[in-house]
Amino acid sequence: MTEQNSPKSEIVEADIRIGGRSIHFSAQVSNQPVQPYEMLPLFQNITNKVIEIGIDEVVAKGKQISCRSGCGACCSQLVPVSKAEAYALIGLIDEMPSAKQAEVRARFSQSMERLHDVGLLDELDRVIIDGDKDKLRAIGLAYFNLNLPCPFLENQSCSIHPDRPLSCREFLVVSDPAHCAKPDPETVESVVLPKRVSAILYAMCESKNNTGKGFLPLIQILANTVSLQNEQSPPEPAIDLLNRFLNKLAG
Repeated sequence: MTEQNSPKSEIVEADIRIGGRSIHFSAQVSNQPVQPYEMLPLFQNITNKVIEIGIDEVVAKGKQISCRSGCGACCSQLVPVSKAEAYALIGLIDEMPSAKQAEVRARFSQSMERLHDVGLLDELDRVIIDGDKDKLRAIGLAYFNLNLPCPFLENQSCSIHPDRPLSCREFLVVSDPAHCAKPDPETVESVVLPKRVSAILYAMCESKNNTGKGFLPLIQILANTVSLQNEQSPPEPAIDLLNRFLNKLAG
């Protein structure tokens, strides 16, 4: 590649107020057109920084995060993922060794069959389209009660921890983990983060014509492989995607 045709890059810097702190972001980004899923490592790093701030605020109040490796109770929840993350997770599965891939795909299939058998699958689709938060919360509880562990959960730990969805990163509790098996707001105290970065990515992945949400349940990603491929938006310069992300983060 000649120097003339090489992608140009710029240093993107931003000072953003997160909770009670002002954070300085700096990253070198090219103007090469990319899809949002190709920016996930950067978005994940920013999410981790926001979570660190949230944890510091919790500690300052005299509390401690009680989540630990091997505690997988929360991994039976209805996990929303952005379409960018869904596309990347499908690629992650495709790259797994054949035996491992078959095992993970079987877990997805078994859970989808269970959702279909109890009549929750169609109801879930309707609620997501309607955007009714109360109904979605009720569906989420019904899903949890089915005890369908995440297909990526192994030995009560996340087998894709470095690539786990933003919504998984953002879910933290300070209450006794023993209560997580029964998600009652009176006994389970979740951490309220200063920003929900996952919601920003959902918004960025919405269809331009507003015909589709920017997220879907993780358990449905394989069933939506074709539509996720077809709905990929035209690539944008990486620097534009990052600036749009940071503007929403600062908003």
